[in-house]
Amino acid sequence: MNKVDSKYPQFIRIDRKIKEKYLEPLISTPSSQFYKREQGEVYFIAAALGFKNKLRMKTEKNIDVRTYHGLNDQYKLLIRVIALSDTKYDYNLLSDGSKTLRILEECANGGMSLLYDKIFSKGGDFSLEDELFGDNQK
Repeated sequence: MNKVDSKYPQFIRIDRKIKEKYLEPLISTPSSQFYKREQGEVYFIAAALGFKNKLRMKTEKNIDVRTYHGLNDQYKLLIRVIALSDTKYDYNLLSDGSKTLRILEECANGGMSLLYDKIFSKGGDFSLEDELFGDNQK
């Protein structure tokens, strides 16, 4: 574990109600593109959508989604990019793992309902690439 990672909490969390209302159906409903996917993977997609769409929601009562220290380097990079972009590149933030993960958590909370709506209201006609990288001028 590197020096920066040692300053991060063990768990990545989400609001309990959001997990029950949005995340669990996304991974347990056969018609969902995320059926039987790992909840951490869906969490990061929701966080990216929440960040891109400026949707953040504070957590009332959190629940663990996965461990931070088990993440691969791509997920850790995504966490840092979201946090740095959100704070206008305050590099000191990276040494405060709790604040960094709180930004991620709030973005995931905000993006989860958007992801849920996109999956279940578009009837399978949902492109993650378009949502994250498209111009949203549809």
